[in-house]
Formats: sequence, C-alpha cells, structure tokens
Amino acid sequence: MNAPGKADAAGLPDSAGLPERADLTELPDPTGLAAPAGQRDPAGLPDPADEAELARAVLETIREASAGPRLIALEEILERLRERGLPQGLETAPQADARLRLAAIVADLPEIASLASRSGRTLYHDPALLSRAYARLLDDKDLPEVLVAEAVRSNSREYPRPMPIEFFEKPPFDLTPPEIVDILEALVTKPAFGDIATIRTSTGAAYLFSSRYLTRAYAAFLAEQDATLTMNP
Repeated sequence: MNAPGKADAAGLPDSAGLPERADLTELPDPTGLAAPAGQRDPAGLPDPADEAELARAVLETIREASAGPRLIALEEILERLRERGLPQGLETAPQADARLRLAAIVADLPEIASLASRSGRTLYHDPALLSRAYARLLDDKDLPEVLVAEAVRSNSREYPRPMPIEFFEKPPFDLTPPEIVDILEALVTKPAFGDIATIRTSTGAAYLFSSRYLTRAYAAFLAEQDATLTMNP
C-alpha cells in the first residue's frame, strides 16, 4: 500500500502521451505585434523616425515665419503642417492632443525661443533670424503707444541712446508722421508713459528717451552726437 498523501507514480499519465512543449519562438508576442512605421507602439510610444520628421517640420515652419519676419503660434504651426502633410497619427489627433504634442516638440528645440505675448498666447521664433528685441516689437504692433514706449525704453536701457522720431517711420514700425504725432500726444496724457520724454538737438532734430534710464542732459549729449554723425557720416 502506498503511503498516504504520496502520489502514485504509476497513476500519472505517460509523458509520451503529453503534447510536445511548444517552441517559445513560435508563440505570438504577448505584448502585441510590432507597430507599423509611423504608428504608436502598444506601449504608447511614438515611432522615433516619425518624431524626428515632425520635429524637423516644426523647426522649418518656425524658421520660415521668423524669416518673414513674423512670430508664430502653435495653432498656425499645426495649420502649416497639415497643409504640407504630416507624419501619420498627428493629422487625425484631436486638436488639443495635437497642440500638446507640438508644444512638447517645440520645447525640445534648443534653437527656438518662446515669447509670452501681450495677447496671452505663446509665440515662437528663431533668435538667429528674428532677435528677441525685434520679436517683442512685432508683438507690440497692435498697441502703438506701447510699441513706441517700449522701443524707446529698450534703446535707453540697453545701448544707451535716444531714438530719433523719424526712426518710427521705418520697419518694423511703419508709422506715418501723423500717426507718430498722435501717439506722442497720447503718451503725454497717460501716467504709465510718464518716463517717455522728447528733446531737440541744436539742428532741431527731435529725439525720444526714457528718463528711467537716461538723464535729460546725457540724452541731449547722445542726441547731439547722433545728429552730427548723421549729417557727417
């Protein structure tokens, strides 16, 4: 009699009658088949080649705008990419998902700078083609008083130098003389622009400066120098 609890070897099925063990190499991949190129794999990761192509397209789109020179928002980047044809996956993604993906791609582009627009949007540019100072001026174009005041402050602070009034007739300002006069009259009446002042050289040339960064005497000295160089290049 067999010991209690001990399996009777004679009662086990003959191993020869068991099906052969399947070759693991012939079993289907439990994680799923490999994703075709341009599609996300089962783990949710994008295809590297697809991401690289999209990053190049985003970079080219921003650089084309900067060469304009223009700033560009995510919505316009997405529109331009869809016009050109996109890597698979993005063109069918919901708008919100596509924006998030583009934002992540732009954030990883070291060549590209972002600008917090006065409109509340985030705008992008390539500083090698469109400087940060110029980008800020472009963003201010819809606010002419701010545009002029910030340009004057920037020049007084960074160079330092006063700005000849006729400078605002040139790009990126493109203001007419009557528009400039209207803006200057408006600046005088608003406390927020109280630091913007006008001086005239001995030849009658008008210059603007910011009293935050330049004294009137120093601004007058710099204006005289600039006017002399302009007359005798």
